[in-house]
This record gives sequence, structure tokens and C-alpha cells, in this order.
Amino acid sequence: MDLKVNPIDADFISAQSRADYHRRSLLGLWRKAVRHPATRHQFPAGAAQPTLADIPSAWGTVGVRDVYDHLEHLNSSALPEAGRSCPGSDVILSAEGTARTTRILIGTHEEILYNACFDGKAYCLSGITSGDRVLVLGGSGTWLVDDCNFYALSRTACTIIPVRDYRRGGEIAEIMRALRATAILGSLGALLPLLTYLELRDLTYPGITHIVQGREFLSRQLRWRLVQRFGADLSFHSVFQTPDHGAVGFQCPSCGPGEYHLHEGLIYAELCPRDDDSATELVISNLHRSRMPVVRLRTGDYAVWADPEGCCPCGLTSRRIRILDRTSDDE
Repeated sequence: MDLKVNPIDADFISAQSRADYHRRSLLGLWRKAVRHPATRHQFPAGAAQPTLADIPSAWGTVGVRDVYDHLEHLNSSALPEAGRSCPGSDVILSAEGTARTTRILIGTHEEILYNACFDGKAYCLSGITSGDRVLVLGGSGTWLVDDCNFYALSRTACTIIPVRDYRRGGEIAEIMRALRATAILGSLGALLPLLTYLELRDLTYPGITHIVQGREFLSRQLRWRLVQRFGADLSFHSVFQTPDHGAVGFQCPSCGPGEYHLHEGLIYAELCPRDDDSATELVISNLHRSRMPVVRLRTGDYAVWADPEGCCPCGLTSRRIRILDRTSDDE
């Protein structure tokens, strides 16, 4: 499989070929890190070289299981300037971590754009087309997710209406009407100020036809409230992405509640048992980052395989997971 596989093409490569590609990538990074002066102390002295079959468990032996291990030593194993696989400027962006603390992520511009290609695929499958005017509800800082969203949406050829501070419900409502928005992209938290403003003034706006949010549970009550403001034809779609892992998953028409196809051209996903074997947690590797590779990084999501063989009725071969629950920030 080519290093920069087209996001759509990835769904027509066999599942085994995708898995072998990612395992080879994990093995290659191991060989670099075991020789790097900043990381080689992490590896057991005299330990045998891992094989393709046991490379995921080998990474587990050096403690790569959470975001802090990932940030502390894997960034040091990046290629030196002379051997950069992704030339260009570094991009330093803030990201909210699992413990609700602001952290720094480093990547190249090319890496961000490649990740956005997979997000763009997810938006296309969510129903966003070139005829849409998408109201993007962003934060007030410089966030990785905002930077990716604009480029990802450009893959659909839609018109993008960026809002830098979602907390101003009245101003957002005016922008939405004046620019005739047809879709909204934002987290559930970002939707609430706009929804509250419309409810308090008993306003409606039937121009919005679909809302795309992140991997968040949309309650029946909140869905009903949104339909009351935007109309009975409103449709809801979800995409799965995090600042740490990048693009993770997307939904097709055959996906049930909490189900996502994985972006297996970009990430390698494992379902790892908890210590008490009561559930399996989604653990992700994304080695398409020369500055900060993601190696077996926990997501905090408990999940099971919904389609481990990649035989979805929609015709895509990317495996599907079903999210069951989320761990607390303290775990």
C-alpha cells in the first residue's frame, strides 16, 4: 500500500493488507527509536527484535499506552532535518487534552493536509455537497481541529462560513440568516448557544438541512429541540476525530448508533482489554506524523467490533467499531 494512499482507495484495499502496512510502519519506528539517543533507554537491554506479528505487543512493553508517554519520548525519535520525509514548515497548534488541559501538538503542513483529506471524505459521506453553505462553529483560539476542518470541507467544494467564537448565539443567528447557511458543523457544546438563543426568542430557521457533529451522544431530547428550530427534514451525522489521533472514523448509511467505519488508510486500530477484562478500549496508532508519531495511544473509548471483517452492506471494506462508553478523564 502506498504511503500516501487516497482516502477513498483505502476502502478497496484488503483489510489484511492495510493491517500489514501499519504493522510494518510500527516496526520501522521501533528500529529508529531503539537507536535514537533520546529514546533508546526506554527499550529493554538485550531484548529480541520484534517481528511483524508481535510488534503491537512489543510497543506495550516499553509503556506506550497513554498520551503523556507519547508526548514525552516519541517526538524525540523524529527524523533529523536532513532525512525529513515531509519537508516544509512545522505547524505548532494548541489542543485540549483528555484531562482538559491545553497542550502543544507539532506537525508539518503537509501532514495536516493529508489528515484533512480523510476528514473531507467523512464530510462528503455526511451529505455535504458543493451546493451547501456550511456554518462552522469554532473556538476562540488556534485549534488543530479548526485548521483541519476548513481544508477538509474544501474537499467537498462547499461554501465555508467560519465563526470563530460559538458562544455568541445572537451574532451566529444573524450570520446564519444573512449568508443563508444550509448546514452546521460543530460540537454539541458549540451548538447550544445558538439553539438557546433561538428558543428564548421562539425563532426558527428551516434553511438548515443537516447538522454534522463530532463523536458525541445526541440525546433524543436534544435532537427534538433542534428539529423544532430547524424543521422536520433536519438530518444528523457524526464524524470521529481527535486532536491527538487525527481522523479516526466516519459513518455510512448502514452504520447504527455509535458505529463508525475506521479510516484504515491513516490509522491502525486495536481493541485492547482493560486490566480487569471487563471491556476493550480503542487504541490507535498513526505514524503519518514525522514530528509526533501516535503509537498505541489510548482514546478513552470502550468499543467492540461491529464488522471485524470489513463486509459492510455499503460496499466499503473499512472495518466498523461500535462505541459503548467513554472512560473518565482520571483513568
